[in-house]
Amino acid sequence: MTIPLSPAHHLHVRGGKKGEWDLPHNRRSGFKNLYKNHRYGMSCRAPQMVPLSVNIDFKLHDIDTVRWYSSHPFFDGLCVTKGSDVVFEHYASDCHADDIHSIQSISKTLVHLIAGKLHEQGKLDTSLPVNHFIKHIGSGYANASVQQVMDMAVANEYSEDYYDATAMLNQLEDAHGWRIDSSIPHRTMREFFPTIHNGGVSAVPGEHHYKTANTDIVAWICEVCCGIDIRSLVLDIVDAFAPEHSIFVSTDRSGVPFLGGGLHMTLRDLCRYGRLLGRGGQGYTGQHVGSTSFTQQTMHSRVDGTQSHLGVSYHNFLETNGRWIGHLGYGGQLLMVYPEHDIVIACFSSLLDDGGLDPAFSQRQVAMAEHIADYLIKKPSQKSSYAL
Repeated sequence: MTIPLSPAHHLHVRGGKKGEWDLPHNRRSGFKNLYKNHRYGMSCRAPQMVPLSVNIDFKLHDIDTVRWYSSHPFFDGLCVTKGSDVVFEHYASDCHADDIHSIQSISKTLVHLIAGKLHEQGKLDTSLPVNHFIKHIGSGYANASVQQVMDMAVANEYSEDYYDATAMLNQLEDAHGWRIDSSIPHRTMREFFPTIHNGGVSAVPGEHHYKTANTDIVAWICEVCCGIDIRSLVLDIVDAFAPEHSIFVSTDRSGVPFLGGGLHMTLRDLCRYGRLLGRGGQGYTGQHVGSTSFTQQTMHSRVDGTQSHLGVSYHNFLETNGRWIGHLGYGGQLLMVYPEHDIVIACFSSLLDDGGLDPAFSQRQVAMAEHIADYLIKKPSQKSSYAL
């Protein structure tokens, strides 16, 4: 007897645009189940857990933008930590604190940490062109500097238009196992990247060209520079931020982690990761999986990057306005970290429009996070009440 799967479990392309899990009516379930339904993946657990304590500040519920977000149909969850205290945590009726959720492009910040450590060690010169490290890379990236790739300043034929059924992003999604598209050959990510050509496109200095492919190309370069496979470097980062639950990572067929958007975790564990990011990769037990000076330099030299869709600097796979660092994720995911104050604001959402992106919605999320941080920075610290 054949038992039909729910459409939300399907990876096959429907309507010529998206995998069925990513269609608007399935996306909410899709984000929470992608870690089980992707074609290839890995899971890992840290040997210990960073403890968090609950010290809810109910005045945060009175912030207008918090009320807007937590009552919005696209809302999945919001968690805020200050130091080791959870000061706000709220979920939609169909979501829970233990739910694993896709963090999408927030995953890119792992490559900020990996590249930062190698740069500090003198192993990665970001001024060199991509073809210095990957000899057979295609013309789309060959002559671009690693720095340009990390700042989303490369123009080529690869398109990240989520509303375009012909965008090359679709081929990348097939490569890392988020869709099954019988109209194209199934390749690994590192088989796909060299097929990206320039297409006669020229980059304008400082112009933003958001391409998820950039992240995994730099991850590949990092692997070349240090001689350690990306999978092991990801495991080191997971050990360093010491999550409570298993962390799931989408990979391609060869087992290479998809760091352009392939991490899945709980909202509390995303806050734990945010604290690690804010410390520039200094881990819970003192290990260093990044570079504090590189993260600080990224904030201070943000004018050297490009302008992201949030209207702030995009530099070294971080979005920053000089006070906070973080990253937006497809479908309304958001991580914002205030390193100076050890404040982390993490959001899970499920945007249900056709493309899964809404700049106005994301900008309102950022404004909400800034309102939360402003309140917490001005508020005197208090002791925690009970431990998680």
